[in-house]
Amino acid sequence: MDFLPSAKGEVIKHTYYTLSYIEEHEQPEWVAYYLSPDMLKKVYKRKDSFKDDPSISTGSASYADYGTAPDYDAGHLLPCRQMQFDCTAMSETFYMSNMSPQHWQFNQQKWSFLEKLERNMAFRNNGLYVVTGPVLNNTRGTIGEVNKISIPNYYYKVFLRFDDTEKKAIAFLLPNEKQDVPFINYVVSIDFLEAFSGIDFFPALDDVIEDKLEAYSDKSLWNFSNPNSNYEYDIDEQSCSSSSSDPAGEPAVKININTASLAQLQSLPGIGATKAQAIINARPYAQISEITRASGIGETTFQNIKHLITVDED
Repeated sequence: MDFLPSAKGEVIKHTYYTLSYIEEHEQPEWVAYYLSPDMLKKVYKRKDSFKDDPSISTGSASYADYGTAPDYDAGHLLPCRQMQFDCTAMSETFYMSNMSPQHWQFNQQKWSFLEKLERNMAFRNNGLYVVTGPVLNNTRGTIGEVNKISIPNYYYKVFLRFDDTEKKAIAFLLPNEKQDVPFINYVVSIDFLEAFSGIDFFPALDDVIEDKLEAYSDKSLWNFSNPNSNYEYDIDEQSCSSSSSDPAGEPAVKININTASLAQLQSLPGIGATKAQAIINARPYAQISEITRASGIGETTFQNIKHLITVDED
């Protein structure tokens, strides 16, 4: 994530996302991540594994805290569905530091719709920077017995496309309740959201560019339709098996990089059609580390996929 917001809390970095945890509210003020089209492939079946976040120095909220308030879900800020391309990535979305108390009707309706829209916008725009979270200066009581978790009145998402092709941004602000309001009515300017939440969303941007992007959310620059579900991926989902040494689990079947099809290779995180073909062109491999000789496959990519691949025959 190249563009992190200002932070009042403890900044924690997980594999694919960063958050700022506010101990007073027992939840993050923001969660930030980059979402690329390759990450939208639903490679692994959802596996719920709600757990405390050991990275939080003061201790995170627990799943048991949410059991005291049946009207509120432990709502994902970084959605599980956005990370089903990788077992570890999916598992890390279930840290309680990524949760916030959302009324069940809001979580399962408007928020779910926005999560799907996020995927479609990321796919159509060849990747998006996303910042999302609760508005913690506007709350209504708490839930929990051991940990007191603030109930936000509002949640937000900010999308930024920033590349050589296009630079644009849009923000959404939604009340934590069921509403029958046209979704486009939740669009606000980033300037408004910054004043409302007290967060500076993209301080790393050049001031001139930042001022232009944040002054106005131009709805005409964004497609609000939700047509995609598999994002050009049609391989059956695999299961993540449990492992005592790896709480995230490993894939049930590793991909043999010497024999895998183009489609199977594309199911790996960060591997699109071009890199998949490069892997095929550089075969055979005596050991998995040799995959780095394929064009476009660097050490970072190898580290992200090494637990998913093999060169051994079954």
